Amino acid sequence: MLPNSFPFGRSRVWRIASTLVGFALTIYLPTARAASETVEMDTDVHGAVGKLKDAVRQEAPEIDPASDEGQQALARMKLPPGLKASLWAAEPMLANPVAFNFDEKGRVFVAETFRYRTSVLDIRDYMWTLEDDLANRNQADFLASIRKDFGEEGIKELSKETERVQLIEDTNGDGVADKSTVYAENFRSPIDGIASGVLARRGEVWFTNIPALWKFTGQDKAETRTELFRGFGLRFNFTGHDFHGLIFGPDGRIYFSIGDRAASVKTKEGTMIEAPDTGSVFRCYPDGSHLELFATGLRNPQSLLFNEYGDLFTGDNDSDQGDQERLVHVVENGDSGWRIGYQHAPRGNAGPWNAERLWLPRHPSQPAYLLPPICNIEDGPSGIAYYPGTGLTPDYAGKMFITHFKGAIASSGIYTYQVKPAGASYAIESEAPFLRNALPTDVRFGPDGRLYYSDWAEGWPKSKRGRIYAIFDPNRVNDPLVKSTRQLIASDYTKKTNDDLAGLLAHPDWRVRLDAQLELANRGAASIETLSSVASKTDGSPLARRHAVWGLGQLGVKFPGAVKALRPLLKANDAEVRAQAAKELGDCSDHASDDALVSILLSDPSLRVKFFAAQSLGKLKYAGATSALLTSIRSNNDADAYLRHALVMGLVGCATPEQLTALKTDESRAARLAAVLALRRLANAEVTTFLTDNDPLIVNEAVEAIYDLPIVAAYPAVAAFIDHPVASEPIMLRALNAQFRIGTPANAVALANYVVRPDAPEKLREEALTLLSLWPEPPARDRLIGIYRPLPDKTRDSAIGIGALNSHMSELLSTATPEALQLATLQVIAALKLNSTVPLVRALVANNSASETVRTAALDMLKRLADPQLPESIAAALASNSAELRLAALPLSTKLHPESAGGTLARLLENGTLAEQRTAYISLGDLAQPEADTILASELKKLAVGKVAPGAQIELLDAAAKRASPEVKQLLAARDAALAKDPDPLAAFQVSLEGGDAKKGRSLFYYHPVLACVRCHTADSAGGEAGPNLAGIGARKPREYILESIVKPNAKIADGFDTQVVTLKSGALTAGVFVAENESEITLRDSNGRNVVIKKSDIASRTSAPSSMPEIFGTILTKAELRDLVEFVDSLKVRTPAKEAPLRALVPPPTD
Repeated sequence: MLPNSFPFGRSRVWRIASTLVGFALTIYLPTARAASETVEMDTDVHGAVGKLKDAVRQEAPEIDPASDEGQQALARMKLPPGLKASLWAAEPMLANPVAFNFDEKGRVFVAETFRYRTSVLDIRDYMWTLEDDLANRNQADFLASIRKDFGEEGIKELSKETERVQLIEDTNGDGVADKSTVYAENFRSPIDGIASGVLARRGEVWFTNIPALWKFTGQDKAETRTELFRGFGLRFNFTGHDFHGLIFGPDGRIYFSIGDRAASVKTKEGTMIEAPDTGSVFRCYPDGSHLELFATGLRNPQSLLFNEYGDLFTGDNDSDQGDQERLVHVVENGDSGWRIGYQHAPRGNAGPWNAERLWLPRHPSQPAYLLPPICNIEDGPSGIAYYPGTGLTPDYAGKMFITHFKGAIASSGIYTYQVKPAGASYAIESEAPFLRNALPTDVRFGPDGRLYYSDWAEGWPKSKRGRIYAIFDPNRVNDPLVKSTRQLIASDYTKKTNDDLAGLLAHPDWRVRLDAQLELANRGAASIETLSSVASKTDGSPLARRHAVWGLGQLGVKFPGAVKALRPLLKANDAEVRAQAAKELGDCSDHASDDALVSILLSDPSLRVKFFAAQSLGKLKYAGATSALLTSIRSNNDADAYLRHALVMGLVGCATPEQLTALKTDESRAARLAAVLALRRLANAEVTTFLTDNDPLIVNEAVEAIYDLPIVAAYPAVAAFIDHPVASEPIMLRALNAQFRIGTPANAVALANYVVRPDAPEKLREEALTLLSLWPEPPARDRLIGIYRPLPDKTRDSAIGIGALNSHMSELLSTATPEALQLATLQVIAALKLNSTVPLVRALVANNSASETVRTAALDMLKRLADPQLPESIAAALASNSAELRLAALPLSTKLHPESAGGTLARLLENGTLAEQRTAYISLGDLAQPEADTILASELKKLAVGKVAPGAQIELLDAAAKRASPEVKQLLAARDAALAKDPDPLAAFQVSLEGGDAKKGRSLFYYHPVLACVRCHTADSAGGEAGPNLAGIGARKPREYILESIVKPNAKIADGFDTQVVTLKSGALTAGVFVAENESEITLRDSNGRNVVIKKSDIASRTSAPSSMPEIFGTILTKAELRDLVEFVDSLKVRTPAKEAPLRALVPPPTD
């Protein structure tokens, strides 16, 4: 249950600051390397290619010793009135806790990670492996890619650290754990992931840890270890998108989830389940039999819960690209819309995920193939638990508890969410903070009625610490119901009579009810009469009746008598009993109920009953239900998206493709849309029938079905839209890319003709140009969806693309063409090596009417094309009235005339503008003349005494670093030695204080693939909440403060984020957010919002929680990038009015 905002999951990735930058990325994005290809030992900002990053990897887990930190942290926690918290366990009893669970005895099993981020790699640290990572289709591919990228030494290094399951107990019952033992360990293969899920029940323990689902037996340690399945986790991707979510469902099966590290699993029955590009939910019986893929389209569903209606929920994380987290009602065969390719979308900004707003609650233009979330929720959801019914006050009935880990103590905590029934699904009713000022990773209710949560202790890396806290209502600790519930949970259900168990089906606590149900089901046919009696009792407990129905469903798989008992329940007086009976009859494959299910589908007033009736009819494949399903579809008229899903699944099972295609003339829009959705599920090319529908959204749905799925045989029908454009950008993007993927000469001509259509949107014309530039070497990943989808031919004849474009080049390079298209055309010229266009490019350089940016790009293109007349163009550029063009020409001129360049460059350093000085330094770095060394040595001496312009110092140092001159090297070494001795930690970074490019800095802030600041900070638009809002900081703080905050974030923690714990000489603790300090006292704001003044003379010790911002920006960003980032942050002069952000769940979805 690693929160997405953990080190494991939150970095706003791969968005592109301009169309041109996006274009360039797509040209140079590497394709997956062949297995036999040698990995070059090269370097980039992400580390050494072919090598693992340096890290301490050791076989023995590293855990901090005991301290009083865990106890002190209680003082800073903020809870609802009347509740208290206590420390139940702390390091060294546990460390790095990801997930935990209770057994019936109240013992805690903890999934601990010691491999995270050192042995379980994060793709953001190894972006050079991205294409290999996304190409993996199974675990054999995964292991092969590790071996290819890191070699045998890497395999060995990644096999040192182990994950483990720790067993923690309170043996004397005093409310504090006193015993901790290793229950299971040695999960250390190169592809082993993060220990992320554990479930214990009656002497059996299940454990999810990539690559396998494990089952253990043994009271105090795992005496037997059985690998139930292998095949979960096909790539590294983002660390923490792992294998987790273990929970027992009301059907007696265990459910679990995998993030978009994805899965390819062989079941015990021998079939393959393939889900290689998405996060998913699976289920199976406790022995591993009958594994099923339950739901897909999730990104990182870290934990699961069931409510009292037997419905499944999860909190899914955002992609850090402007989208938001989601509370998801997970239903069978549901698709929530996420694909791994969106994280690294070739076109940037999460591709369709953002462009088509797939992550929002339902809105009118949202594609219908996905099930929308109930609502958006706070950042970093990880652990999730449902109030079982005992322990807290009745106010918490029906509430979900979700941990939100945002990396900072001041902004992380636990929230409660309450949903209410809404048709076949739910709507949000309330959201409220429950716990603040903590770093929770998971949450569970103990048998004693207390709420427990695991705490990471500190920051992002492995903290080497870990705590479990208990939250409770002191007035209910001795409540007889709480005590009796604890005893019941611990009791031996096998010794209870059927009547006793039947009575417990109505117990207020879910855990007692479920245990009673499962025991009755374990007894086989002997329990049918008992369960049937409870389920049929018209004035009985609704809770008991539901559990009785579920118990009969469990038995119905083996015992016909149980199915017979379920049939009459379709007419029960309780709508939920009818709904669950309809569900169970489908799961039991009861064809005798076909007509009865059709009847309630048509007549029952409850949409939930209709939902499960339709779902079951689809499973039963009852052809006679098709007419009733269509009637219900027309009646629903797309009002309820979840009911529509069930009805579509009914059609998938019951209707023929011919019947679905015949709906193209149906008067009901809902019926036609349902046909498209069903044909998509069947991957049937007849979906093309609906491409001429008069409803734009139905056409859009059909196009997305064909392209996104894909249905390759139907590509030509989508590609044809290029000749008959529509207003929908999603459709036209798919039409253009379908043309590219089909790949005949005629398709290239069609793309080229589209490029010059004056009525086509500029952005789409650029896309067509991009596709033509990629023609010779098609990317292995689909350009829109971003997933691995290589074409049969890895290379194509570039002459096809050249021939298609040649006749249009004069028009495309004319000044009448928009600038962005001219720039994109120049990139195509480079990609296709269109030397025939050189005269046109020369003319562009000389054209005073063209923009400076285009002329500069054209000059660079002549250099790349090795134009023999480049000297003439350089001379013309140097004589032009464009300063930008002259500066671009200077380094080229230097290379052409090195013998005379030195004097010119020296004069620019003496008298030129800052831009000219920078260019002069860059030129000197490449100048093949001894004079360059002399000049640079002189400049380095000036730098040592502060006489080089601050904004040009980086260029000087970069130029000097290129030289082999002993004197230059000696001067650089002397500078490094002086910096090493300087007590100022910012000394080495002072060169980044001035002269940056704010536009480039903004791109880094929002779109850096590893360190995008926007994931935690708001600046001039959207952003995260984990760190301070930076709007207006440039007016409040000097550049030195900004630089220090980036490279040394713990030096000065921003107001409102410095949480301190003060121990007084009296032994008392006080905690709060730092407010102010003078010579004699400090002021903290406590968890109740009150200012507390403390005399310094009364303080014994004082500690601050570290900043959640990692101290790595100074090592990952280049000095020039750092300079640009400082420039951008300093440009934030306008402070937006302070206002409290609304709770996300309560924000209504767009009306469109």
